[in-house]
Amino acid sequence: MTTSEILTLAPASSYLAANAIDKGQLFPRNKLNPILPQQIYAVYFILNKIHTLDPTNPALYPCAQYLWELMGRYGIAAQGLTGNGGSVPSPTTPTQNVFPFYITSADFESDGVSYNNPDIVGVNLELFPNQLNQQFWYAGQGLFVYTSTGITITYPGFDANTQDWTIRIDQVFGNGVTPPVTTNDLLINDTDSLLINSIDSLLIS
Repeated sequence: MTTSEILTLAPASSYLAANAIDKGQLFPRNKLNPILPQQIYAVYFILNKIHTLDPTNPALYPCAQYLWELMGRYGIAAQGLTGNGGSVPSPTTPTQNVFPFYITSADFESDGVSYNNPDIVGVNLELFPNQLNQQFWYAGQGLFVYTSTGITITYPGFDANTQDWTIRIDQVFGNGVTPPVTTNDLLINDTDSLLINSIDSLLIS
């Protein structure tokens, strides 16, 4: 499996892992690593950026093999979706409880910062803006807030009307995590800080 092939399969692999985790919540004995999709995508994002800048970098291949191991059976399953190295199907707006999915600047409201979607109301979310070289956004960091109809981006300078954005939205899983509750037209989640710290610890370990 070449580096390019692995990079082609990684996004679909992350999607398949997320679906498996969502279904696995019904079967406590078979629960999967709740942040596996995020781990796959984070490694893919960094590796893909390096591959774009320097495709001859000798460190790419061993890192790609690590990503392939991380993808596991979902990488193999992704081959069926992509035609063994073909293009990954374009993301579409999800039905209820189908994560992850992608939105672009065209999906925002006329104010350039609000994204409305009934499927994400009451759900703990994380956002990954492809244009920024950093990890995931979580509510409570001053980057976005929940509303009664979706989310509002509060990242300084964000304006979907004048900027091109592609943002990956995923559901956050974790022990003790409860969906946000509506209060005065805002969704407030007091477990954000605990969840962020837990995810950081898992990524480091």
